[in-house]
Amino acid sequence: MFGFKGNSNAREKVNYYSYMNSNEWKNKSRKFRRKTGDRCQIFPWLKAESSHHATYENLGYEQWNIDCIVVSHSAHKLIHGWLAGFRRDVGVSKQNENPKNKYPNRLQKTIHWYARIVGVVLYFIKFI
Repeated sequence: MFGFKGNSNAREKVNYYSYMNSNEWKNKSRKFRRKTGDRCQIFPWLKAESSHHATYENLGYEQWNIDCIVVSHSAHKLIHGWLAGFRRDVGVSKQNENPKNKYPNRLQKTIHWYARIVGVVLYFIKFI
């Protein structure tokens, strides 16, 4: 449904809300979490609860550790709360109301890169 259609360069636009509730996304999210042994890529001592979009540029065509990272509930709140400049967890659309603080801002980009490094380590630890 949301995968490639014909030419891999011609991608159809994906509706965020439909996609996030689709079986395709749920299966992809589970697959991403398995890559880290269900460990959070920000707080590896915590269990991963969800897959988090570091970018929405490839919505529907995400790749683990490029477009998405797996995070615990606490890490997700950190990314969309304090690192977004709010005291509580807010959505990307709320954060984007401030043109100087568009998602992802510098702090969020930094934590995403840190998480990608941790993700690679967690991935290889599974094979030891």
